[in-house]
Amino acid sequence: MPLSPPAERYAHLREACVRRGLRLTPQREVLIRVLSEAMGHPTADELVRQVREVLPTVSHATVYRNLQELVREGLLRTLDMAGAAVQFEINPDEHHHFVCRKCGQVWDVYLSAVDVRVNRRRTAIDGFRIDRREVQLHGVCAACQ
Repeated sequence: MPLSPPAERYAHLREACVRRGLRLTPQREVLIRVLSEAMGHPTADELVRQVREVLPTVSHATVYRNLQELVREGLLRTLDMAGAAVQFEINPDEHHHFVCRKCGQVWDVYLSAVDVRVNRRRTAIDGFRIDRREVQLHGVCAACQ
């Protein structure tokens, strides 16, 4: 299932920022434009490079701060994998991931059903509330085989 077109994604992100009271600074405008046009799971450094193509003097700190604010507001998610740079999840649809153990590339995977049942006898999370479930499939991609 492909992502919606970049213009639609930009309009959605921009509107969501306005609804949450986030100022639309020139730096944030460029960042949400870059995020709207991004494919896959970009890292912060990749996003900094792309923002700098439009705003050459923007600092790493400004882009990182804006990314963290978008994450805090729930407009963006992070994809954390041990030993790798944090990647940003730009796909708002419910999905999971396949991670190639050789090249490290990540693909979005749409599973028909994920049933989560916590074994309470073996798992000490009484009183916890599960907000989201994520499945990461690991293996070797077609290109690396």
